[in-house]
Amino acid sequence: MRVTLVALLLGLAAGLVALVVRRRLRDIPLAPVRWPALLVVAVLVYRAPAWLDASGALALGPVLAAYAGLVVFAAANLRLRGMAVVLVGLACNAAVLVVNGAMPVDEEAVVAAGVAREEELPRLDLEPPREWRAPEHRLVLLSDIIPVPALREIVSFGDLILAVGLANLVFRLLPPLVGPPAQSRPPRPGGRRRRKSRRQAATEVPQDFDDFGDVDGADEPEASEEPHEVHDSDEPEEAEEPEPEVPRDPAG
Repeated sequence: MRVTLVALLLGLAAGLVALVVRRRLRDIPLAPVRWPALLVVAVLVYRAPAWLDASGALALGPVLAAYAGLVVFAAANLRLRGMAVVLVGLACNAAVLVVNGAMPVDEEAVVAAGVAREEELPRLDLEPPREWRAPEHRLVLLSDIIPVPALREIVSFGDLILAVGLANLVFRLLPPLVGPPAQSRPPRPGGRRRRKSRRQAATEVPQDFDDFGDVDGADEPEASEEPHEVHDSDEPEEAEEPEPEVPRDPAG
């Protein structure tokens, strides 16, 4: 549990640092999460056996129900980055609980983590639904065999996968470090329409072109399709040349 809390805090801190670098701390557009109430209920049900000091089947039932709720919550939010990794971690831990009826704990890992000394192990009470590892247990590699001395805790590979997925998920829920996407700025009203009309004005011909008349020669009469017949009367008359006058002989 401590590893999970540390992962959540690291993811949240990384997201806040990204916001501060971008100077957009006042705008935190959180991504929408589906069924958040299911997450809260599942966490409370998971912690109920420890609060009530239950053991055996009374502890295993609520824990399995909590894991089922967490798996459904993760599956409903797979579109969020990092949720797929969270789902893998939950599935690993749930598989160990279903197969063994409890979460096996390695004694050497407890000593290595500094939780208790070797002579104190017989008097150590494990939190349900945990129990000491035995030869009949299966999927031992996915049980609590990894010591974390810094936190004095023993975790499983499923817990580590879950922690990495949660850290990535919390960071991705906040705006990324690279800045807002190009689609975040709303388009100017009418801007795209004006640009489109200019392109159309340069390339397209008006539909009502005939209403405006011919551009080259407005109001010019249309040429007749029938050929013009030439008549004799239409030909210009040739001018009659005057006859030259004969000079008269004065003697004559």
